[in-house]
Amino acid sequence: MPVMSHGAPSLWTQLPQSGRTPSDRYKHACCGYDGSVYMLGGRGSGCLRDFWKYSVVRNEWAELSCEGDGAPEEVEGHSMVAHQGFLYVFGGMLDSAYSQSLCPLWVFDVAQQKWVVWQGKTPQAQRPGNRKGHSAVVLGSSMLLYGGLLDMRGSSQEFWTLDLGESESDAAADGRDVDHGAVCVCVCVPGSMAWSQLGPQQAAPGPGPRHSHSAAAHRGCMYLFGGLKGLREQRDFWRWSCVGRTWSALRTKSVSKDELIIQRVGVCST
Repeated sequence: MPVMSHGAPSLWTQLPQSGRTPSDRYKHACCGYDGSVYMLGGRGSGCLRDFWKYSVVRNEWAELSCEGDGAPEEVEGHSMVAHQGFLYVFGGMLDSAYSQSLCPLWVFDVAQQKWVVWQGKTPQAQRPGNRKGHSAVVLGSSMLLYGGLLDMRGSSQEFWTLDLGESESDAAADGRDVDHGAVCVCVCVPGSMAWSQLGPQQAAPGPGPRHSHSAAAHRGCMYLFGGLKGLREQRDFWRWSCVGRTWSALRTKSVSKDELIIQRVGVCST
């Protein structure tokens, strides 16, 4: 596998693939954890349910099980994030009266390599419903979830936080007895795995309704860019501060191609 140095120009490298690999798809979800990249679902000729793990060191794909009571069904336009040994998948179910009655959250135990049944603290009516094209990031011990497409209701500006809290693996590490027999249940201490909605303050700015945008977490903030409002493409850029609990619109300076080349040469020559 090619080795990249920190001083080398930032270039894409196509990785040769051998053995079994995922099929062509879009609207899937990926996240990285502990030297591996995990990929779930998406859409090919139809909605997919397969679950894959890519080893960065070995440049090798392996298909994981997506069966059991705690596993998701076919999903597309969903999100997936990692936190302290668990992957959290949200949304992406096919729209139906059944899917709208559920909280579409699934949890994968990386160490056990299995989907677990989670037990949350929040009543069903106070949890986010199924959606597609939303964004999700992890800040501290919380997952922040923004927007998405809510079936026939269109784009949403709902902003939710899920307290990931302390999991069973943490309790076991502390020497506390955890035993559920043959069923693997992700039980969190009181106050964890609880949903709460971050409502917009009156007269306060914010990204507004949108879906198919992108978001990332950096130094205690969530950064959100673009997306669609209805059928209109957006190019605005926003930052959510967990300290001030406010949105700020960011204005960026345009950089030409020549300026980027000069910056790259300057970095490589120092």
